[in-house]
Amino acid sequence: MLPSKHSRILTNLPWLGLLLLIILSISFLLPVLPNDFWWYLRLGQDIVTTTNIPLVDTYSSTVFGQPVSYPMWLSAVILFVLHQLGDLTAVVFARGLFISAFYTFLWIICIKKGAPGWLATLLTLVCALAGANNWAVRPQMFVYPLFGFALYLFSTTFGNKEKSDNEFDDEYLKENNQTNEFSNKYYWLIPIALLWANLHGSVIILFFLAGPFFLFFQRNKKFFFVMALAFLATFINPRGPMLWLETGQFIQASGIQFSQEWKPPVNAGWQMNLFFMWLLAFIPMVAYSTKKLRPYEWIWLLGFGWMALSGVRYVIWFLALLLIFSCWLMQGILKKNTNAFKFQLIPFNITILVILTLLPLSLLPGIRENWWKQSPDVILKDTPVDAVKWLKAHPDLPEPIFNDYIYGSFLIYALPERPVWIDTRFHIYSFQHWENYLSITNAEAGWFEKLKEEDVGTIMLDKTSQKKLIDEIKGTSNFCDFYEDDQSIIFSKCE
Repeated sequence: MLPSKHSRILTNLPWLGLLLLIILSISFLLPVLPNDFWWYLRLGQDIVTTTNIPLVDTYSSTVFGQPVSYPMWLSAVILFVLHQLGDLTAVVFARGLFISAFYTFLWIICIKKGAPGWLATLLTLVCALAGANNWAVRPQMFVYPLFGFALYLFSTTFGNKEKSDNEFDDEYLKENNQTNEFSNKYYWLIPIALLWANLHGSVIILFFLAGPFFLFFQRNKKFFFVMALAFLATFINPRGPMLWLETGQFIQASGIQFSQEWKPPVNAGWQMNLFFMWLLAFIPMVAYSTKKLRPYEWIWLLGFGWMALSGVRYVIWFLALLLIFSCWLMQGILKKNTNAFKFQLIPFNITILVILTLLPLSLLPGIRENWWKQSPDVILKDTPVDAVKWLKAHPDLPEPIFNDYIYGSFLIYALPERPVWIDTRFHIYSFQHWENYLSITNAEAGWFEKLKEEDVGTIMLDKTSQKKLIDEIKGTSNFCDFYEDDQSIIFSKCE
């Protein structure tokens, strides 16, 4: 007979298959947003071709030569290699793989904490839907599974001694599915920290988990030793211990306040509606559940909750904790149904899981076009592909170029010979630079003088977000429109 901790997962595999069917389908159908992906692709290309990580900016005409740091260098390389191997099909497939791995870890945690399959699947699906705004193709997607794996280690580790089925069941009922015995599994935190430090600059989040776990639960020398080794492992990166200093500088950069993802979330849109409803529903869960959270779990909840309510980019991390804690608390509210149907045929369960997981592959870009005539575009229509092609064919237009900031990302990738005026790397541009950009974009008083001071020769604008500026430019005799399509317009100095 299989140990209880394994049979719980195996008998619920069809539920996992249903969850992955939905998550993979959504992740394969979501378009590649133009905001960040393209400049990461260019960065990866530069690193691979030069075998060096850039230390100064070469993508912008306005901060050209200034020091920059790219802690996400490995993610950029991976994105470039994926794009080289399989174009956007491989990139989108990788997104689906990493996103689904993240939610699979969370689902397993819920199952191993005793949640019935239907409840774990339902709440994990709500968690995924509420956090789908954070599924953009960018370095964060590579560290989501690392966060999930770390939560798995902290939430489901039982020490090194194998327990019998009865002991395992008793532990669910009495000890919140954990012991404070040290487990060798915690050594996994070291490679997690090493990878995280080279994939994305948010490795401090790992220690936001490990710190309270050590102080309020796993207080022994071995775990502290593992934490110390994990911290030292973060020094194994191209910038060494400077990574931590640069992380602090990044958070304090004045330019990031102009980014929407650094602003507090608002209850607008169905995904944020789900998030805030869940947050409110969590209060009666805590009040009426017979299950209780441990002190370190409360610290996680309050700490990550404060982060999520301070910036949209942190919502997905907090949702993961809401999911795990909700699955646990709901077991103290719902009546346990001992007669509930169970999928006892393990080979059948595995077959169902494989089939449901493979079905979404037909939705991948490059495949879906073969059977779906009106399939969604893999690149968002806001991406100025045609406009940049035209601009590339007209190198005679004067520099520098003033551009929509989102267009800057694609320009960096597709037209590297024309440094951009601004792009989505918010932290490298000063507060004043962003103020000037918004003043020009909104055609405020003095907009033309600002362009004249920069000696701008070509202007590339978004017809939706910069309509007022376009109307103002058309009313002058200094710039003439040379190109226009449904989304973009290009002006240059009149001859």
